[in-house]
Amino acid sequence: MRRDGVADAGPQEDAGVYAANPREHAMLALWRELDEDAQREIQHAAQEKKRLSTLEDQLQELQAAVASLIRSP
Repeated sequence: MRRDGVADAGPQEDAGVYAANPREHAMLALWRELDEDAQREIQHAAQEKKRLSTLEDQLQELQAAVASLIRSP
């Protein structure tokens, strides 16, 4: 950990495993500038977005299954 309280990059990040492109690097830089509360809010919003995306995918699968049941004799 550096003096300013920011953790140094780990070996995976140095190898480009976590931030393989410039957009991800920029996002990580912005993330590290935020306080813990702001990071938590963003993490919660991202988790909620992922949850809703998964639910939408499941709904589409169910719609397709119901449609196929309606079409079959």
